[in-house]
Amino acid sequence: VKPDTGFTSPPHAPYQRNDDFAESALKPIWQWNHVPDDAKWSLTQRPGFLRLHSLPAKTFWTARDSLTQRAIGPESIATVVLDASGLKPGDTAGLALLNLPYAWFGAHRTATGLDLTWFDQIHGDTRSIPLPVSRVWLRVHCNFDTEQAAFSYSTDGTTFQSFGSAFTMVFQLKTFQGVRFALFNFNTDGVNGGFADFTRFTVVEPRANGRGRPIPLGKVITITSLSDHRSLRTWNGHLRSMDARAPGAGTDRFRVIDRGLGRVALEAIDGTGFVTVTGSGNAGDVRMVKDPPAKASSFQWEQTERGDILLLSLVTDRCLAIAPQSNGLLDAQARGISPDRGNGASFEWTGLESSSP
Repeated sequence: VKPDTGFTSPPHAPYQRNDDFAESALKPIWQWNHVPDDAKWSLTQRPGFLRLHSLPAKTFWTARDSLTQRAIGPESIATVVLDASGLKPGDTAGLALLNLPYAWFGAHRTATGLDLTWFDQIHGDTRSIPLPVSRVWLRVHCNFDTEQAAFSYSTDGTTFQSFGSAFTMVFQLKTFQGVRFALFNFNTDGVNGGFADFTRFTVVEPRANGRGRPIPLGKVITITSLSDHRSLRTWNGHLRSMDARAPGAGTDRFRVIDRGLGRVALEAIDGTGFVTVTGSGNAGDVRMVKDPPAKASSFQWEQTERGDILLLSLVTDRCLAIAPQSNGLLDAQARGISPDRGNGASFEWTGLESSSP
């Protein structure tokens, strides 16, 4: 908990991801993939658009003046409007995922007209269809839980059609920049080509708040371990992960008491008291106490992006967990959770309508 310095400031994002390119300068979130040629890009030649003049490049990887910003997890959807009417033969412009490997999607001008083209560097796959219009909406949907990205397009800004195959976003330490959305225009004929105009770049984050839910203050809940999938229950004065039919099994219902600052106490509905950390918080030291000290029975309620909850003891500054080889007894010594949830500190809660034992 941060100290009270007497200064308050409303929460706000330090930058904006969306851009209609109506300002006189690029937003701070943007970065060029290489040192830019400032004579080949403009925000003023067509107000409200980013204009990228094409420069010679054999591939997207070596293309100059590609404007990028980091793709956001766990899930983000980037969309941009491209006006490709200024492209010349050999020009390719569009929306890409800059990484190694990379993928791109956009308009390619040939001697006979415009094509909509998609490229996947992993497999070297290219797909193209004729593009009958010069204005097109390009979109990429990135899911970093599955590491899959999908491209789609629209000619009216409303109905989007998938294009190409799912692209695997590889995590690697060769280039370090991670997956970045990129707006690009380059010419594969070895000449300076035409120009591409981009506008209405937007990033939607469907799970910006993860899967978390508000703390169920004042409610009666059950708490289930995500490592052994058993409920936490009172048992002979202790808190234990166990089945309801096991000998001595008590209630699995706890009222969540608000202790302020995101901290809670857990009161057993069967009257055995509050979940309390005693001693050093080792196995068996998480007990049920009827009139405990406030600090010993208070836990910082924490949530992960995927919805797991952790209960951080204010006594040990460690999390409640099912102690290894303790037959379900809890300790308060976990430093956090493990990716496979195997260390016993990951829990989920379920709200109940009834508060009876």
